[in-house]
Amino acid sequence: MTLRIIQDFLSAHPTITQILFYAVVLSGLWIAEYKLTGQKIGSKLRHTAFNSALLLLALPAQLAMMTIVLGLAHWCTTRQVGLLYALPFHDNAWVKYGVMFLVLDFLDYAYHYAAHRLPWLWRLHLVHHSDRDVDVSTTFREHPLETLVRTGVLCAWVLLCGASLQLLVLRQSFETIANLAQHSKLGIPDRWAKWLRYVFVTPDMHQAHHHARLPGTDCNYGDVLSFWDRLFGTRISLHRNEIEFGVDTHIHQDSDLVALLVLKAPPRVVAPVRFADTNAHP
Repeated sequence: MTLRIIQDFLSAHPTITQILFYAVVLSGLWIAEYKLTGQKIGSKLRHTAFNSALLLLALPAQLAMMTIVLGLAHWCTTRQVGLLYALPFHDNAWVKYGVMFLVLDFLDYAYHYAAHRLPWLWRLHLVHHSDRDVDVSTTFREHPLETLVRTGVLCAWVLLCGASLQLLVLRQSFETIANLAQHSKLGIPDRWAKWLRYVFVTPDMHQAHHHARLPGTDCNYGDVLSFWDRLFGTRISLHRNEIEFGVDTHIHQDSDLVALLVLKAPPRVVAPVRFADTNAHP
């Protein structure tokens, strides 16, 4: 009876469910990082506290915008508005969840690409990239204004796709695991990662994206799935020893909260060449 009450509560409160799920996965990975990577507890706590300050600044906007996102998802479902309802067999689970999951993942790839190419958006996004000690807490290191932009774009994607509440919860669950794992220091053994890379964005792929210098920074834009980078030629591989975290233009401003919130991003030279993934992984 108690289990049934808990299930009913979680089903009726998807935002709380996702927050709890995020907190559990985050806590587990944070503790595992500390236990398995030899980090000093003092420096790890300070680093997490700094990134948490950015999270707290962005949290009101995140919660408010997610309420709007869920409302739009309900509106789209009840009125059958969006791309989903233009597809044949839109009631089929493979279409409703499988195909639309792919569409949303591609749209997230497109947003991430834009975040690196549009100067005003890169100005916000570089706060995430400025972390010189990438770990699981880097996942929620984000400028509050980018939180507004990102969730505003998600509102547009929901309307465009006709995404249901169930699809959003499914996708957010995958994103929680993927995004936290991608930033974690734990990594995945190469014998598993070389197969996972064909489908999923693995930690080594995303950490190459956090390399401080071009073309590393402007590659591997995938969110959950990796084949968009293969398809559009933005895939690159870097060995762990080659990666230096941060942003080369702001290499000494990674722990200055005020500077990160108000700094002006200088022009970046975008590599004109197509990325070639020739040096290591499948």
